[in-house]
Amino acid sequence: MSEKQKTILVTGGSGYIGSVTCKFLVDSGHNVINIDRVKRQQEGVHQYPFDIDNHQLEGVIALTKPDAVIHLAADHSVPLSIGNPADTYYNNVANSVALLKHCVKNGVKHFVFSSSSSVYGNSDFVVNSETDPTNPLTPYGRSKQMIETVLKDFSNAYDLTFASLRYFNAAGSSEGLGYTLEPKSHLVPIVVDKALNGETFTINGDDYETKDGTCERDYTHVSDIASAHISALNYLFDGGDGGIFNVGGGHSSSIKEVIAEVEKQLNLTIDTEVGPKREGDADVTSANVARAWEEFGWESQFDLEDIVKDEIAFQQSQKK
Repeated sequence: MSEKQKTILVTGGSGYIGSVTCKFLVDSGHNVINIDRVKRQQEGVHQYPFDIDNHQLEGVIALTKPDAVIHLAADHSVPLSIGNPADTYYNNVANSVALLKHCVKNGVKHFVFSSSSSVYGNSDFVVNSETDPTNPLTPYGRSKQMIETVLKDFSNAYDLTFASLRYFNAAGSSEGLGYTLEPKSHLVPIVVDKALNGETFTINGDDYETKDGTCERDYTHVSDIASAHISALNYLFDGGDGGIFNVGGGHSSSIKEVIAEVEKQLNLTIDTEVGPKREGDADVTSANVARAWEEFGWESQFDLEDIVKDEIAFQQSQKK
């Protein structure tokens, strides 16, 4: 495993996954550059506070000469991608291709991409493997699929290796770093927030083809996702061929199971109601993570109980 200090440029390093990933990179001894319009002070991280479509981007890459880029900056909202696909494709596709062109021009050899389990859509498989057919249901999922294709083409044409990490529902918090976006769009933070404030939680559909009628997701601790970036980088630095890798816990939980876990840990009952299904919601997502383990020794260390415990602690700390 490569131990030499590297310069890693992270796009979207001020965000939920990005901030935890930056901390893990610093803790691993790397020199970390963050490009994000949202200013965030993090020890050991040098930030350029602008979007990746800024004309200064290529200059920063030329100046800092990163050994690798971790590309996290993107529009992440599935509902917004359905209502405004133009912005999603501009931010997630056009900007990503421009970033890749700058990387190739300036000699960046390794690229880690933030992909998504949404590329699978409603799969015929209960557990998704990287070789399964992809059928994304939304512009967001299709934008991720497009960049995976672009990465394959760039890797074939240029001196660039890549690891595309298909995340399965990031959740939880890590050492004071957690999900802070408002309005909340991730299930676990929403359920915890409703529970702590004594508000009613709306379940979007209870007639899915699942064990209890509610959507099932493979909730993956944000610390596990951050550690996957470190493992993928080391794999590329050590000459790994690269490719596409699932990053998940390997087990799906339904909305009702998440609610039950929050109720158990807070020792209360959450008032719920059933609302309409959301467009673009797959019935089940669950990851086969064997390839990540076989190629670079990564596997998740946290389960749903840990995720809920950390999310509760984070939200309670924010109220103080």
